Amino acid sequence: MKKETYEDWVARQVNMETLREMEQMIPMLTAERTALRRWVIKGNDPERNPWGYLDEDGWPMNYVEAYRRHKGYCFTVYYHITEE
Repeated sequence: MKKETYEDWVARQVNMETLREMEQMIPMLTAERTALRRWVIKGNDPERNPWGYLDEDGWPMNYVEAYRRHKGYCFTVYYHITEE
């Protein structure tokens, strides 16, 4: 087994922090959350996806968006802004 370097440890910590932020900011189904956690625990970046999906601007989709596309669905979030 390969010994973990300081850089590996830092990358893992950054990925875990990104995971926590995504879990707070993006509404997810249980299956999505589980798949995302498994992806990150394996040492992957939650801002990347294994399928190579890109958004409309050509940037890689984050794991949750790509997971939804891969499974054949997506969520559209509508905001209702009211004046006070």
